[in-house]
Amino acid sequence: MQIDDILHQRYSICKCLHTEEIIELGNCGDIQGEGAQSLAIAISIYLAENLEIPIMPHPLCVIYQWRLVELDSQISTERINSQAIAINLFQDLSQNISQDLSQRLYQLSQSYNLAPKVQAFLQLESDYYLVRDYQEHYQYLTEFKDLLQDYLNSSSEPAKSITISELSTVKALQSLHSSANDNSWQTRFISTLSKISINRRQMLTHSGAAIAGFAIALLFASPKPKPQPLTIVTSAPIPEPPLDPIQNKDKAFRDNFGNGIYMEMVQIPSGRFKLGSPMTELERRDHESPMIEVNVSTFYMAKFVVTQEQWAAVMGSNPAIFREDLQAPIENISWLEAKEFCQKLSSKSTYKYTYRLPSEAEWEYACRAGTSTAYHFGDRADQLPDYAWFKGNANQRSQPIGKKIPNPWGLHEMHGGVWEWCEDVWHDSYRGAPADGSAWIDGEGYGRRVRRGGSWSNEAKLCRAASRDWHWQGDRYNDIGLRVVI
Repeated sequence: MQIDDILHQRYSICKCLHTEEIIELGNCGDIQGEGAQSLAIAISIYLAENLEIPIMPHPLCVIYQWRLVELDSQISTERINSQAIAINLFQDLSQNISQDLSQRLYQLSQSYNLAPKVQAFLQLESDYYLVRDYQEHYQYLTEFKDLLQDYLNSSSEPAKSITISELSTVKALQSLHSSANDNSWQTRFISTLSKISINRRQMLTHSGAAIAGFAIALLFASPKPKPQPLTIVTSAPIPEPPLDPIQNKDKAFRDNFGNGIYMEMVQIPSGRFKLGSPMTELERRDHESPMIEVNVSTFYMAKFVVTQEQWAAVMGSNPAIFREDLQAPIENISWLEAKEFCQKLSSKSTYKYTYRLPSEAEWEYACRAGTSTAYHFGDRADQLPDYAWFKGNANQRSQPIGKKIPNPWGLHEMHGGVWEWCEDVWHDSYRGAPADGSAWIDGEGYGRRVRRGGSWSNEAKLCRAASRDWHWQGDRYNDIGLRVVI
């Protein structure tokens, strides 16, 4: 695939940030011959969307594009001592100079690990492209000038004045249309650039890959005529990146995955509670004891169990048995498949969050929502139909989410609906369980995984907050689903 095709498919230009003939190179030891004139490096810096990363909105990046331009058409490339430049700046490249240029530039970029990080080096004929992570207010033009000036200083070559010239274009990106008759953009650019304060940044510990790209560009690029002026097409304002709701301590938020698919998350405050059921609780079972005190840190839990629509959007298939309504819970999935879903969901998160299954302690703490009764609404099972789908009202099948009264923390159908996989390995009691709310993943029960909450197929006693059971991690049943946490 041609490089211009790669650029066109990977990046979408939003606007031009800077354009300049960054510095003149004239009458120095590398330009031989009487009456030698100057060459300049013409640079354009673009703000772009990285289309290669499949999230919405697309992350922003910065594309540098630079070339040698001829300030006097009588100058020829033979008058540039390219070998001297290479030896002065990159002695380690002199023996490998015949290697493929694109490959060499990419290799050099791998050693560049300072922010904003290099994503790619590309070459299109004698034009060179450097793709960087975007950081707001970062002085990209200043850094480019500093790096080049460092090279000139290290070579003991005089640097002449910085000049402004026409916009040099990324020819692979066709969204900017040229117009030979309209030069009105020049006045605006000169006015704007004249106000830029250039403060040298000392953030680089080594010149790294970026200087290498500039030097090799000097080695191989053929001087070109000044590029034709372009009319800059004003694009729509770029929306500010969304604030991180967790860092912002939002009580609830939506993580949007595109195409109308999102995950509604609710903040679960930190606190202390007793895990398990007291000996006086009706219908309790022995493996719900002994009760232990657990301290739980703040986390976020999904308002609803994962639906069939969400599962299909992430996993590409719908294994559920009851498929008449895509807003019904996903079921007929194993614990292993639930873990895979969490990994893929994390890769699609707008905020780069890591989704996972809840620990058993987190699940019961969130279900109780500050209460200590058999159900979050009290001890009376006759009230359960208002809060849950269970054997008494579910008509022998799962039902769409969000139809029942939520608990005090805004979580729906924590009782009944479908059993919910937890991270923990099964243990027959709580003796030795973690007291910090983390998942209990060691012990002899490995391969057996905890499920919580009861389901549409169970009697009320199995839908209590303390009710727990297990299945093998590869088992699939039409009454087991999942709820995710961050």
